[in-house]
Amino acid sequence: MIRFALSSFDIKHLRTFLAVVEHGGVSSAAYRLNASISSISRDLSALEDRLGLQLCRRGRSGFALTPPGEEVHRAATQLLANIHSFELTVQSTRQSLAGTFTLGVIDNVVTNPNAGVIPALAEMHRLFPGMLISVSVHTVSVIDVLVRDNKVDFAITSQPEGFEQLKYHPAFVEEHRLYISKLSPYYDQAVRTLGGQRSVDGDVAIPYISRDFRTDEFSEFERKYPLQIAARGSTLESVLASVLAGVGCALLPSHFVKQVGGETLVEIETPDTPVQIQFHFVYRRDNADRRAVKALLDRFS
Repeated sequence: MIRFALSSFDIKHLRTFLAVVEHGGVSSAAYRLNASISSISRDLSALEDRLGLQLCRRGRSGFALTPPGEEVHRAATQLLANIHSFELTVQSTRQSLAGTFTLGVIDNVVTNPNAGVIPALAEMHRLFPGMLISVSVHTVSVIDVLVRDNKVDFAITSQPEGFEQLKYHPAFVEEHRLYISKLSPYYDQAVRTLGGQRSVDGDVAIPYISRDFRTDEFSEFERKYPLQIAARGSTLESVLASVLAGVGCALLPSHFVKQVGGETLVEIETPDTPVQIQFHFVYRRDNADRRAVKALLDRFS
């Protein structure tokens, strides 16, 4: 048996053949393809000569497929569908392996050893050396919106908005404790009032630095204790600055305090600390099959 091997010309002629069948004749196909009738006829004849089969009857009686033509039409339809699928896969793979991939995080996630961002980025660079991996820092209030609007490919957040277009996966837990500067004029009062017991009527309110965007866990903690908001901060650095300045106490990530707090900050131990904050991975549902997204999820898991 002589093996039949397809060439690029065969693929071209098969596409012409499918167009002729789809549009019901050579003239209609030529009009739809913006080609001449003679060029369509040549492609069709070349395909019949190549296959050694009469694929269709065409003439004054109209256009009709022969039985062999029907078989070839079915096979060609499947073949070109597979080629199209292959082309889409290659395109998706090239987009995943090159170009830019943006990871969005909120402040100080990168430095959290529990987050695993640095090892994940290192592995991503090893897997996709041609990809430009960009890391951007955003506030909690906007990071989900950026992912939804395709301005960030993949994000890590502590306060999921639950947008329908996005998928959320639990990532890691961050531990927050209550800290105050030992140089603060409120130090003794804060330790005495907040440490070791729940609030009672008549307690003196303790100055407290609040986040602009608080999680439910933060709000629940703040309701249990006699705290008076003395300052607000949109980032951990701004909250830390107020605590170090002696303005009041604040909930801060333990890993962050170890890195920047030095000997100045002191933990106020309470029955409700540490406060555990669940972080989540966020990406668009229609990007779930993107190789870079899958690879990043694998690296984090």
